[in-house]
Amino acid sequence: MKKCNSIIVVFALIISSCSSSQGRIEPSDNVIGIDVSKSEELDFKEYFDTVKFVALETSKDVLVGEITKMYLTSDYIIVFDQKSMDIFLFDSDGKFIRRIGKKGGGPDEYLFINDIQFEKEGMLIYVHERFRNSIYTYDLYGNLLDKTQTSLIQFNSFFKTKEGFWVYSCFSNENPKHYNLTLLSSDLQSIEKQYFSQKEFVNVTFLSTFVNDEYGRLFFYYPSSNIIYEISGTDIIPFLQINFGNNTLPYDKIIKAESKEDYDKLVFNKNYFGNINSCFINRDRFFFSFSDAGFGIVNSYNCFYDIDAKKANVFNNSFILSTKYPISTSLLYSTDAILVYPIYPSIFSEDSFAELSRSLSTDIQFDSNLILAICSLKE
Repeated sequence: MKKCNSIIVVFALIISSCSSSQGRIEPSDNVIGIDVSKSEELDFKEYFDTVKFVALETSKDVLVGEITKMYLTSDYIIVFDQKSMDIFLFDSDGKFIRRIGKKGGGPDEYLFINDIQFEKEGMLIYVHERFRNSIYTYDLYGNLLDKTQTSLIQFNSFFKTKEGFWVYSCFSNENPKHYNLTLLSSDLQSIEKQYFSQKEFVNVTFLSTFVNDEYGRLFFYYPSSNIIYEISGTDIIPFLQINFGNNTLPYDKIIKAESKEDYDKLVFNKNYFGNINSCFINRDRFFFSFSDAGFGIVNSYNCFYDIDAKKANVFNNSFILSTKYPISTSLLYSTDAILVYPIYPSIFSEDSFAELSRSLSTDIQFDSNLILAICSLKE
């Protein structure tokens, strides 16, 4: 193994302390250096060629409060709204087609959805029903095709592969060592592998912790780490490590904390950065968000990282200011060619609203569903 610098040595201790008996996982030599003092505003013209606006159809029965997760194909837009517990299917122009699944207490209905996954090859949607702790499988016609038994362990997010279901969880049910990452069998009835044990009180997230790209690669990240891992078969391989210099959260100490009070002492009144989230990985780019980790007002940032050039650009604005319309920089979806951002009609100026309304085929009002800004990346 190559000789590591002092930062890498520190993170070797972190991974040694939080990996399972499956073996030690070395941190990545590919380190992203982040300097927040050099953050800038995201300039639309510098990164994007064009933008296409797609308004999601609105009716009294089709109200999208917030997009938790979305997928795009050439024909469909799939939207998961965790607030309303709805999965909506729209066509590529934003016209509503149908809901996927049915809410309720019946045997084939769901009460609470934690996470979804769209499998493009089979055109299937996998849904984690939290209360029943099982995976439902639907086709795009909304038919329930399969439902697993109750899982051995509770979990927050998941990803289905041919090896089984990878799940993220720190909950104690049948998971006494609070492993963050577990490979379950395809019927959720046996544990194949587990990684990254930590105390249950530390930074559990209900956001998805898995991301895949167009080339079949799968990645995992979790709150008590600043390393993005690639999942290859049943192996876990460090892919990228995010370093904020002296402002990096002390993950080696956090892992060893014995109580929530210990954890608070580590981060209180400290200028630390972390909480890596909303990650998207493509062939040569990595997009992610992060924030300061203290108490009180939280400042959030977005980062574009060029993997080949090893260059990171950090952005501090919540909206892209170089466009006519207030496009939120909260990334919803990405491919090698596009990034998709939300636009909220309610915060438009009257002039901007009127101008955009004329250019859309779907009628919109100030209280309409989100508009998608599909931005074409420059080469």
